Amino acid sequence: MDASSRISKIRSSERERLRGPQWIKTLQGALLSCTYTVLDYAQTGLIAAVFFFKSAEERMSAPTVYPPPPKVAKEGVQLPPDRTICPLCLQKRVNPSVITVSGFVFCYACIFKFVTQYKRCPATTMPATVDQIRRLFHDV
Repeated sequence: MDASSRISKIRSSERERLRGPQWIKTLQGALLSCTYTVLDYAQTGLIAAVFFFKSAEERMSAPTVYPPPPKVAKEGVQLPPDRTICPLCLQKRVNPSVITVSGFVFCYACIFKFVTQYKRCPATTMPATVDQIRRLFHDV
């Protein structure tokens, strides 16, 4: 027996249990029908309400504002105009990796060697450790 036939059977047994004069049975039957209708559509209405409020929330929320990138220090390594070039070796980046203190991207070998030796970001001169180097898997 599927769920809808089981529900229909329960509802019809509820109607059979109504007692009293005919007009009270009619009133109780109408109230039961209204209750069943509300319960049948409550799930759909709830889903629609959640969708409506989420879409309204997205439209009314402020746009995401990202902080500006840190400034390149005067004594730091200057960034090449081509964003696919590593600022340290001036070659196309191999295994691009970011130093999390600044967000600048370098070759993994270049940035690992530099941070191990100087303990700072080459572009911003902010203090850094090798634990703050992260490999990028999708270079854009």
